[in-house]
Amino acid sequence: MPKSPLVTVWIPTLNRQDMLKRALNSVLAQSYDNIEIFIVDNGSIDNTQVVVADYMAKHKNISYHRFDENKGACAARNYAIMHAKGSLVTGLDDDDEFLPERITELVNAFDERFAFVCTGFYWDYGAHRKARLNHGLEVSLHDQLNFNQTSNQVLVSKQRIIDAGLFDETLTSSQDWDMWTRLIVKYGTALRIAGATYIVHTAHDKPRITGNIDNRLKGLKQFYDKHQKLMSAQNNKCFNFLRFYNAEKCLGLVDFILLFTWPIKDQIIRYFIVSHFPQLAERRLARLRNK
Repeated sequence: MPKSPLVTVWIPTLNRQDMLKRALNSVLAQSYDNIEIFIVDNGSIDNTQVVVADYMAKHKNISYHRFDENKGACAARNYAIMHAKGSLVTGLDDDDEFLPERITELVNAFDERFAFVCTGFYWDYGAHRKARLNHGLEVSLHDQLNFNQTSNQVLVSKQRIIDAGLFDETLTSSQDWDMWTRLIVKYGTALRIAGATYIVHTAHDKPRITGNIDNRLKGLKQFYDKHQKLMSAQNNKCFNFLRFYNAEKCLGLVDFILLFTWPIKDQIIRYFIVSHFPQLAERRLARLRNK
C-alpha cells in the first residue's frame, strides 16, 4: 500500500446545511492531505446543494451525489463507498466532526493484519465533552458482541467493506455495529488505538435515528437475529442490558443482579443509579449542556 494512500471520507446529509459546513471544514482541516470527500445528499430541501456547490468551487477533492428522495443513511454510505476513488474509506455524520489529526493517526495505525482501525470519540453535550472508548484495544469478535467497541466510524479497505456486504439497508438502527461486526467475522480482530479524534455532537434539535425508541429496539432485534448464533452467555447478558437500556425501563435490583457482567459494569451501575434517582441524572445532564 502507498505510504499516503487516498482516503475517501463519506458524508451522508439531509437538511443540515449549517452542520454540514462544520463537518466539511473539519475534513478540510485535516493534517493528512490525500483525501477525497464524498457527500451523498438524501434529497435535502434546504440550501444544501448551494452550500456544496460553493465548497466544490473552492476545493477539487469534493464529490457530490443527490438522491431525489430520502433513501436512508445506509444507502447513502453504500453509494459513496461503491463510487469512492480511495483505497481506504471512512465516514463522518453530517452533524459531527473530525479533530485535525484523525486521518493521520488512522492511516499511521492501519495494518492489514486487522480487519480495520478506529479510535475513541468525544460525546459533546454542548458545554462539556466526555471521551468514550479512548483506550487502546485489539477488538476480538467476543469483545465486539458485548457492545459496539469500535464506535460509529472506522478506517477500512474499500474492497473489504464491499466484500463484506456493505451496510445493511434493512436495519433501522445498529447499522454501524452490524457492519463492523461482519468485518471482524470475515477478517479477524480489529484495532482500536488510544485517544479520541471524533466528536459526536448531541446539543442540537435535529433528529438522530438513535433518538427513536422504536427504531432502536427494532434495530437491536434485527442485529440479534443476525448474530445470535455467535454470541456467548456473556454476550447475551450484555445484549439484554442494551435492550433494557434502550427501552428506557427502570432497572430494578433483581434485573441488575441478573444482567450484571464485568464488561458493562460501569454502564449498568450508572443506569441503575439513574433509574432510581432520575432527578440527579437530569441535573447532571443540565450541567453538561450548559456553561
